[in-house]
Amino acid sequence: MPDWQCFLTCPDEASAAPVAHYLRLHDCPALVFPVPPSFQLTPTAEVRVPAEFLRRAHHIWAAADTLGGLSDGELEYLATGKLPGAASEPHKQDDAA
Repeated sequence: MPDWQCFLTCPDEASAAPVAHYLRLHDCPALVFPVPPSFQLTPTAEVRVPAEFLRRAHHIWAAADTLGGLSDGELEYLATGKLPGAASEPHKQDDAA
């Protein structure tokens, strides 16, 4: 089992999941670990990567920022797996005939 290190701390798991997914898309293993509330009583989550991939994760994330960051559509796709604007339910056709 590799030694996993914190790459990024996020306010919640929903915010951390797209980051981990983005890293995995770029061949960098990443997992989201929930962190119990601290003295501030705010739950957080960490994106962790194996220690040997920490430098790669920083490079990937820096390149994403250099390229203008992730668009809302890209974040939506990473979070939901659906393309922006895609219908959440299949269209039903009414037969008015």
